[in-house]
Amino acid sequence: MSPFRHLLLIILLAVLGVSAKAQSGMAFDDLRQKLAPYFDNDLINDLEAAMPKGSGYRVWGWDVGDFTGDGFNDVAFSVNVLGTRRKECVVYLFADLDGYLVNVAQYRVPFVAIPLEVGVVIKENTCYVAQKRKAEDWTMQGYRYVQGSVVKVDEFVSNRVESFAHDSYRNFQTLETRERFLLPDGRPAFATDYLTIPCYERGRQVFAGIVPDVQVGTIQHVRQGSFWWKGASDASFKARAVYDADFLYLRVAVRDSDVVTGWCDTCAADRLEIWFDVSVPDAEGGGRYITNIKRQKLEIRNESDSGLYAFSVKIGDFRDRRPEITVRTTDELSATQDEALNLLRVVTAPRTEGYVVKLRIPFVLLGFDRPPLEELKPTDLGCTIALYDVDNEFRPEETTTLSTSAIQPLDPSTYGAMAFIPTGIWYGETTNIFADAVLTSLRELGF
Repeated sequence: MSPFRHLLLIILLAVLGVSAKAQSGMAFDDLRQKLAPYFDNDLINDLEAAMPKGSGYRVWGWDVGDFTGDGFNDVAFSVNVLGTRRKECVVYLFADLDGYLVNVAQYRVPFVAIPLEVGVVIKENTCYVAQKRKAEDWTMQGYRYVQGSVVKVDEFVSNRVESFAHDSYRNFQTLETRERFLLPDGRPAFATDYLTIPCYERGRQVFAGIVPDVQVGTIQHVRQGSFWWKGASDASFKARAVYDADFLYLRVAVRDSDVVTGWCDTCAADRLEIWFDVSVPDAEGGGRYITNIKRQKLEIRNESDSGLYAFSVKIGDFRDRRPEITVRTTDELSATQDEALNLLRVVTAPRTEGYVVKLRIPFVLLGFDRPPLEELKPTDLGCTIALYDVDNEFRPEETTTLSTSAIQPLDPSTYGAMAFIPTGIWYGETTNIFADAVLTSLRELGF
């Protein structure tokens, strides 16, 4: 089922999950009757004890399912507190931990007109919270409990942009990203599917639940040569990117059953390529690949004569022949960029099941005097990493290509993305339910 059908499903379940008096929600006693087939009465009493004290409330949506992955039922529901001026529901997530229903998360979710516009559903070990933001504008966020942390799994957005229906999806665990625009008659006007590579500041600690590495190793990542690809053990890679004030650092760990280094300069050999589209999106609303939207006209940035850079790495033989890196670009390099070429570095080394490639790229070479960061949100630059796997140096046509997007190098709309994450921001979300207890204990011990 597509993410967008998921969205329709959750909204429908949110409506069907309320009491018969749909415009007034239901009392907790009504919810108690609905939960009775799933939970012991003592556990339901624990739920009631966690509800708002000193004020009336109504329950508007609920669902029972497993969002911890342990095979036992958990429960989630949305509550509107009466007598306040806030148009919001509080969504409660209760997980079955060692036989107790524990409140692992609470989210305050605004609504537009009525609390029915906030819904919950538990599906595929994930609790989804749906929210109407305005007419024809919905979001749905998925959460999962994993070893003491509530992790944001993914996010769906469905809205209308001019006359186009617009859907987008981000998965913060697999780093998949999808986006599409549909014409009024339902025909696709534009669609893209790629992996987003998060790029954090060098040395920053990444907590459990936040995924720093992009992994490429399934059939959907094979762009060419699928006939010769035998699975992730044959060819796959994992990549991580970090930055400091002057450089972008990339580490690509390649899994390869037959490493072919090539015994001459023109011989077929395994190689790695990284493409960048360094054009920063228009601050007035233009996107990285959609430059303008007017009525039924969608202007797609599907060609460019500037801002594109390609770094091609020959891995060497890990002994006598050093790795080489070649830079190609649509731009004429300035004198400063020419000097920055001397600061470009590449290192390769063998590993048990393949090899690793490390690169250091000066931001100056890409046309920036500092990392492309915004204060409060990630900045996406076009970026695709591709692995060319040769298993037989005498048959170069039998090459498999795996990459983070189905790239056509001169078409910026086919590039994936590298998300530069500023300090204090994450690509995703994680909350450890024991954090407050640990801090309290540390304070009591004098820390």
